[in-house]
Amino acid sequence: MIQSLDDKMPRRPIALLVGALTVASLGGCALLQPHPDPTRFYVLTVPHSSTERTAAGDFKRLRIGLKTVEVPAYLRGSSMVVRTGTNEIHFAEFDRWAEPLDQGISRVVKESLSSAHNVDSVTLNSHGDGALDCEVAIRILSCEGVRVENGGSSIRFVSTWEVRAVGTNSMATKSGGFTAGAVAWDGKNYAQLAELLSEAIARTSTALAADLLTDAAPPTQSNHANSKP
Repeated sequence: MIQSLDDKMPRRPIALLVGALTVASLGGCALLQPHPDPTRFYVLTVPHSSTERTAAGDFKRLRIGLKTVEVPAYLRGSSMVVRTGTNEIHFAEFDRWAEPLDQGISRVVKESLSSAHNVDSVTLNSHGDGALDCEVAIRILSCEGVRVENGGSSIRFVSTWEVRAVGTNSMATKSGGFTAGAVAWDGKNYAQLAELLSEAIARTSTALAADLLTDAAPPTQSNHANSKP
C-alpha cells in the first residue's frame, strides 16, 4: 500500500506551526490597532473682569502700539514648561500651547489693555506708526509652573515693559514691570496652570495701564490748573 506524504509527516509539529502563525497574526493585529493621542492643547484666556471697561470720565485716551512680545528661548516651544529646580525645567510631553506663547500673551495684553479707561486703541506688532501716541515693548522673563515635591507648587510669572513716545508726542519714556505672587497650583492640572498664567498676564496689563495714567490725565484738570491766578 502506498502511504501519502501527509501520513508520513508528524502531526504535532504541524499543529505547533499553525498555532504559532495564529498567535503571530493576532499579535500583529493588536500592534496595528490605533491608540488615542493623549496630547492636550491649551490657550491663554482673558478673565472676564479684565474686559469690563470702567467709567470713562474725562480722560485722554492713548493710542498704543504693542510691539512683538519677547519671550526667552526656552519658552518658544509648544510644550508647557514647569520648573522643577533652580536650574532644572520640565517640558510637558502631552500638554502644549495651541499657539506660540508670545502671540498668546500679545492677544491677552491687547484685549485687557483695550478695556482700560485711559486707552483708546491697541495695535499689535507696531512699527512706529505716526498715528499712535506711544509704543510698548514687553519682555517676559518667566511664564511657567513651579513644581515642588512637598506640595508647595505655584506659578512663576515675571514681566518688564518700556513705553516710548511716537512721533512728536512729548510723553516721557517709562519702564516698569510686574511680578505675580506665588499663586498656588496643584502641580498636575495644566488647564489650571493656563488659567493662572492668563490671570497674571491680565494683571500685567492692569499695572501697565496704571503706569500710563499720568500721561492720560483728565484734560479738565489741566485746564483748571492753567486757569488758576
